[in-house]
Amino acid sequence: MKQLRLLTAIYIIAAILLAAHSFHTVYAHHPPLGQWVRTIIYGFGPWACAFAFAGAKMCFQILLRKETKGFRKTFTWVTGVVIGLMIFTKIMA
Repeated sequence: MKQLRLLTAIYIIAAILLAAHSFHTVYAHHPPLGQWVRTIIYGFGPWACAFAFAGAKMCFQILLRKETKGFRKTFTWVTGVVIGLMIFTKIMA
């Protein structure tokens, strides 16, 4: 069984906690189905942003420098930045 890195586990827990917080505060006035859909989309937001950014970076690296390494590092870095920004906006709101 493949092990999960500690940083990735922290990001997963942070994304779940942010989504749960939004479920009970931001989306509380929505109907139940809309509340769940918005919460799931919000929870997957950091991962989707990181996947798009890391994928674009890899495409440019392959086209320009013929390098195929660095996707996981970029994905982890961007996920951390996006989750950090989400936490900051929750604190400021």
